[in-house]
Amino acid sequence: MRPTPPHQPALLTTSTTDQANEAIRVFLRARGGRALRPSERAEYSRLLRVYTRALRGEMEQAA
Repeated sequence: MRPTPPHQPALLTTSTTDQANEAIRVFLRARGGRALRPSERAEYSRLLRVYTRALRGEMEQAA
């Protein structure tokens, strides 16, 4: 007997990667294209780390 395949999320749900990407877009859009201040660069770096972890997690799930 074959094992039941794991539950796949619906294609229309928003992934963690999409949410992290959107957070980065909102953050940068709010700054209107100006250079980031040091405190803003720290937040931008944090958002990038969140995005990278989410992307790696999705790639591991796909493998």
